[in-house]
Amino acid sequence: MQKLWSSKSKRSQPLPPEDEDTSSPETEGLESEDTTSAEGSLKYFSKLLKKPWSWQISLSWLFLAVGVGGVAIATILGLQYLTAPDAASDSDLACKSKISGDWQTPFGKVTLQEASENLVSGKYEYANFERGKITGEFTGKLSNNVVTFDWTETPNQQAKQQGKGILVFGEGCKEFYGSYGTGESTNNFGNWQGSRLTK
Repeated sequence: MQKLWSSKSKRSQPLPPEDEDTSSPETEGLESEDTTSAEGSLKYFSKLLKKPWSWQISLSWLFLAVGVGGVAIATILGLQYLTAPDAASDSDLACKSKISGDWQTPFGKVTLQEASENLVSGKYEYANFERGKITGEFTGKLSNNVVTFDWTETPNQQAKQQGKGILVFGEGCKEFYGSYGTGESTNNFGNWQGSRLTK
């Protein structure tokens, strides 16, 4: 192709006539090259890389790409929707008149008793090497599936201890997880869990 501006003169140059062949010898070599041998393929691709890249995408490839992308997005969203846990209804979390009875914990058996006005009391006993036999009790208030309580323990060999705690009952009120603490904290002393003992 001819230059339209020369470095010596700022006057425009005429365009080449349309009937002239404007292809370069390099592109002609690409079309006529034999690519059946490994050496021919290497020469072909090395010349192809020198040629400017053209972005000609057929309509069918465009539809294929959009279709595959759409299917992938629909699959991801569908899996998120299908595997999302259902929110538990308030009726499943309301544990009123469902928690009285015996519960098994790592410390041993705990007996819970519901009273009026959503009040809950509990009693337990366990043995500790340093403190001996310990008798504990707590009283608290039930709200849906959560009991907040104050506890006291009376060991045989040491002074009485007291604190606060919380129990959170799982769906169906058949198990609980919780923590307890000394002073005003509900979690600086330890954690516990329990499951209902079957009769």
